[in-house]
Parts: sequence; C-alpha cells; structure tokens
Amino acid sequence: MLHFFVSIIGIFITIFFVIGTHEAAHFIVARLLNVKVLRFSIGFGKTLWRTIDKKGTEYVIALIPLGGYVKMLDETEETVAKEELHLAYNTQPFYKKCLIVIAGPITNIFCAFILYWLIFMIGFTTVKPLIGTVEPHSIAAMAGLKPNQEIISIDDHPVNAWAGFMLRLLSHAGDNDDATVDVIHAPSSTTQTKHVLDLTHWELNGLTPDPLLSIGITPYMPNVPLIIGKMADDSPATDAHLQLKDKIIAINHETIKDWNQVVTLILKHPDDTLSFTLERNNKIIQLPVKIGHERDLFFKKSGYLGIGPDFTFPKEMLRDIQYGPIAALSAAFRELHDFTYFNLLLIGKLITGKLSLQSLGGPITIFDTAGDALNIGLVSFLGFLAFLSVSIGVINFLPIPGLDGGHLFIQLIEWIIQKPLPEKMLSILYRMGFMLILFVLGIALVNDLLRLY
Repeated sequence: MLHFFVSIIGIFITIFFVIGTHEAAHFIVARLLNVKVLRFSIGFGKTLWRTIDKKGTEYVIALIPLGGYVKMLDETEETVAKEELHLAYNTQPFYKKCLIVIAGPITNIFCAFILYWLIFMIGFTTVKPLIGTVEPHSIAAMAGLKPNQEIISIDDHPVNAWAGFMLRLLSHAGDNDDATVDVIHAPSSTTQTKHVLDLTHWELNGLTPDPLLSIGITPYMPNVPLIIGKMADDSPATDAHLQLKDKIIAINHETIKDWNQVVTLILKHPDDTLSFTLERNNKIIQLPVKIGHERDLFFKKSGYLGIGPDFTFPKEMLRDIQYGPIAALSAAFRELHDFTYFNLLLIGKLITGKLSLQSLGGPITIFDTAGDALNIGLVSFLGFLAFLSVSIGVINFLPIPGLDGGHLFIQLIEWIIQKPLPEKMLSILYRMGFMLILFVLGIALVNDLLRLY
C-alpha cells in the first residue's frame, strides 16, 4: 500500500510540475505584457476545482490530466468590449505574442536544466557498463566484444553507465550504419580497444524494445547468493514459515540458478501455492509456499512473497558521480543538450519511419514511470521529471497547429504577410493539427494498454 500511495503522489507531482510550470509561464508572461487572462487550467474536460481571482481570472483543475491551457481575451474567439481591446491577445504586436507562446516550452527546458543541476550536486551512484554475456553470432559478437569488458565510450562520446550507452546506440536506429565502441578489459587491465558494431541489419521493434539484447549483450551481474537474507514483516513469506538463511534449491521442481529466476517465478504466480525446495541447517526440505499478490496503479496483479537476498553491489562495479555547484552547471548543460538532441532525433526517426510507432509511450507509461521513479528515490524522480520536461518542451516547439510551435508558425506567417490568415484556413489547420495529435495519442495509448496486458 505504501508503494501504491507513493506512486499516486509521484503522478500528482509530475502533473502539477510539468504541466503547471508550462502553463504558468504562459500566464505570467501574458500578465506581464498586459494581456488579460480569462482561464488558467491544468487538465481538460469536467472541472474538478475552480476559483477566481480579483482580476477575473478563473483557475481550474480538470478531469483529464493530459495537458493544460491558458485562455486569453481574444477577438477571434469572442466579442471584446472596446475598452478592453488593448488587453486582447490578437491586438498585441508580433513580439509580445511570440514571448507569450515560447514562454511555456522555454520554461520546461529551463526547469529541466535546474533539475539536472540539482541531481549532479546531490550526487548519485551508478553501475558501470560492464558486459556480462555476449550472444554467439550476434552484432556484439561479430564486433569482437567479450564478457568482462567495460564500455567507456560509443562514437567517441564517453559513457558512465548503461543508460548513456543505450542513448547513443538508439541514435543509430534505422540508419543502417556502424557504431564505434571503446572498451577496457576490466578489472585487471586498462588496455583500450576499439570495436565496430555493424548495425546494417539491426532491428529494434516491438512494444518494449531492448537495445542491449538486440545487439546480443547482457549487463554483467555478480553472483547473488540464493540465500534468503531479508524478509518483510507480516508478509506471505513469514506466513509460509520461510526463514532467514534458507537456501533456495528449486521452485516447483525447477532448479534455481540465479535470484532473477526466483523473482520471475514469484511475479508470475500471484495467489498460487509453489513447492519450494530449500536447504535449512544442512538438510533438504520441501515447503509449500502460498504466494501473495500486489496490484500496480492500473490494478494489474503480480505475485508477492516478501523475500530478498542479503547482497550489495561490489564497490568496483559502482561509480559515484557528484559535482560542486559550478561544475554541476556544465554537467547539467551537457545532459540537457544530450536529451534535447535525443528527443529531436527520435521524433525525426518516428516521422521518417526509421523507428516503429510501437515504441511510443503514452499517459499510462508516463504515470507508471513517475510512480516507480519516486519509489526508487529522490534523484531517480528528479531525473524522470527533467527528462519529461525536456520532452514536453521539445514537442511543443514542433510546428503543429494546436501546439505552441504551431501558434508560433502561424504568427510568423501573419507577420510576414502583414495580415491575419483567413479564418477558414485557420480552422482547417487547427483541425488537422488536433487530428494528428489525437492520432499519435491514440497509438501511444494502445501501446500502453498492450504493454500492460
């Protein structure tokens, strides 16, 4: 239940932070430039909460949390009294309109920069990108990569963790080209060798693509003892009379080779009784164990037992990253640059068909990730908020009617021709824009549901 409530908190913080800062920026700049704001809304549809300030602005929280909007006084939408014409959005000069429009996405990107700065100052520990296994005849194997090598760069870009490697690897999706990987032979040698991944026939499809597995790599994991070292109070494990220091030999007569196998079997059998073969006090015993269950935010059931190994990662596999306030600025800028570039690259690949639309994630994926990130810890959650802020900022700059970039594009055309575009044309453009947005959201939502079930 604690995990569930923390997830709910994570979702609410995500909505109010990412959408709230975006819309607040539009609102504040409009007010500063003396444009009357009629409504500030987080969410769409049925109003759940509302209040009105002294200037007549209505503040709303609505039912569907897939965005928000700031409604300003505008002659193109309603009749405006003569004495308020100077407050209407459509009567403002081009530069004022531009400032109001770009304020939202610029603020998202700036917030991401601040979050990355905080992350690098707080500091975090990451697992080094050490290769565990290499699948025979795979892309990695053909490149000469081997177990126990540590990846230090890809395409001459240094990497500290698997996330950085996968980010750069994904940039090659659909390009049918090569990627250059530099490795050292950890831990005994610092000799550096270069390997070329031939990605000519690389395929990265499916609802949950795994870039590492697709090239034939699994990350290195140290051997985790198959001994119960932790047990949650009042859990199904205590009810089943499992004990600390029990060694797991088999489950349902399936020999257990690693702890991941234990986790997988438990997750797949909610509310089932499994036969555990254990070694306890140098004796082999059989014990029927009733698996419990837990539900995620979307009520999907998975098995729960409440056991874990007494294990910590070896220090030599970990890398601590932390900077002072000044050094953190440049680190945050690099992170912002990389993720902005990554977002633009993925959008381009989706448009050109180099990346499957199945890879799109929608609101369910976002909310689920928000909850998981907050449960993992503060730094993980800040990183998620930063990445989502960058993504929202970049997407809103796209010249699609209905998004900020579309508004900006139309205003630019009107400024160039020195007259408003015909209402019929604007109506067609905005309908096309909203249809495109709904189409993409629909695909993303279907993908979410397929991943979920």
